[in-house]
Amino acid sequence: MKKLALMMFALLILGCGTEKPDVKEPVVEELMEDEPIPQPEMIAEGTVKHGEVNVDPKSLNLSGFRFVFKEPVYWHSVFFYDKKRGEHLRSWNSPHDRWCKETKVVLIERIPSRDLLEYNTDYEITIYTRNFDCDVSETVIQFRTEPQRSTVEEPEPVMQERSPVVPSGEHFRLDRNPPQLVWADVQDGDANIDPEPFNANGIRFGFDQDIRKYQIDLRDRAGASLGWLPRGLVEHENIGNQIQIMRAEGAPLLEFETVYVIDIFVQDSCCWTSDFQITFLTKPNP
Repeated sequence: MKKLALMMFALLILGCGTEKPDVKEPVVEELMEDEPIPQPEMIAEGTVKHGEVNVDPKSLNLSGFRFVFKEPVYWHSVFFYDKKRGEHLRSWNSPHDRWCKETKVVLIERIPSRDLLEYNTDYEITIYTRNFDCDVSETVIQFRTEPQRSTVEEPEPVMQERSPVVPSGEHFRLDRNPPQLVWADVQDGDANIDPEPFNANGIRFGFDQDIRKYQIDLRDRAGASLGWLPRGLVEHENIGNQIQIMRAEGAPLLEFETVYVIDIFVQDSCCWTSDFQITFLTKPNP
């Protein structure tokens, strides 16, 4: 009996020393929503958004793209890149590509019967623009077309950020077409010029295209400016294709039998610039 009591005591001691299994409470993980892909700062709205997936290619093949910029652009050029084939789609372009015209809307259309957008394909549109000050900006829109519909349910593709593909310089470089002086009240090298009409009415110059910025100065042979108007850089979008320099009140008159030099800088709406210098000799005093 005593032996049985000792065994029961031993079991009691062992039971008190036995640890219960460590039961961990389930951990609930917070699901973080994906941050939205930053959109191009210059675009107010467009047919597709940067990073958009499951885009229907049929509607794009029919109607093309339309992007509205927040501020006017004065020149634009479009490049369309097929990432699946790794090539530039030349049949997709803007009907106003490289036009020097103010607009907020850039359209991108496809040449009929060529380069249809395919299903489940990554595309990239790069739009180069210039503002009034001729600063060049690059806007990149990447998107993915939807998978072709099938009975098998496929997971939604994830659009990943990619480095923009910049087309080679041979496609982006433009043929220079700077403004040309086509007529003037006085030509370079003219002699026997009557100064009195110029003193009264100024001197006019005409160009083959509209001018957006210009600077003009009339000086003597020694290089001293006569201070005729306008002074400094003139900048306006509606200058037209003609400029004029006029005598300011109190400024020196053109004299007889004297050499004068006119320096002209002009910039057109496409940001191309030209410089001209006209030297002329007034006639002897009658």
